[in-house]
Amino acid sequence: MIAAAQHCIVLAGGLGTRLRSAVADRPKCLAQVGARAFIDIQIDSLRAAGVGDVILSLGHMAAMVVQAVAASQVGRPVRHVVEPALLGTGGAIAYALNTLGLDEVLVANGDTYLSGDIAGMLAPLRRSEGELFRMALVQVPDRQRFGGVAVGPDGRVAGFVEKGHAGAGPINAGLYRLCRAALPAARTGAYSLEADVLPGLVAQQAVSARAIEGEFTDIGVPEDYFRFCAQHGG
Repeated sequence: MIAAAQHCIVLAGGLGTRLRSAVADRPKCLAQVGARAFIDIQIDSLRAAGVGDVILSLGHMAAMVVQAVAASQVGRPVRHVVEPALLGTGGAIAYALNTLGLDEVLVANGDTYLSGDIAGMLAPLRRSEGELFRMALVQVPDRQRFGGVAVGPDGRVAGFVEKGHAGAGPINAGLYRLCRAALPAARTGAYSLEADVLPGLVAQQAVSARAIEGEFTDIGVPEDYFRFCAQHGG
């Protein structure tokens, strides 16, 4: 069963330092791909998949992003929240949930493109079975740059493989479904979802995995950004 309301927070508040040599005058979510900004391609992909409410979590050069998206998404409102300071991935999600009064959402990284059928990410979390967090995975031929994800026979995430280990395998695709209970209630300020939250949830067996078959690109480094432009900039 798919939830009636699909909210998706897109984390687009980072500084984009790794991409600055290629995209120096704007936040990386506005990196040009042909005649369009990357964030527009991502928003359109999410909407086509069934997301009705796109929420941008912004920080660095937020006003530029708000203006650009308002002009490109005319008639299709996109909500946004602006972090009062750099909050990290975990802090940014918590801030958006608290600001907008949301409980269960999709979360996407603002520099990651993922195609394919994400219906498995749209279904509500099975909280009665202890599922507080769901992670989309994609299979790649070499996960050295990204690190890997180990999945148990029950479909729960069992652990992570550090970056630097070559070889094929599943990686974190940068698309999650989570609920407020997955985040530390007492923690405020900046913290990392990946470093500060996920290890504890994995230890609780609260993180499930969903394999997605489709294209995956992280435009965070120039080489992959230019490759994405070559494929989608026509």
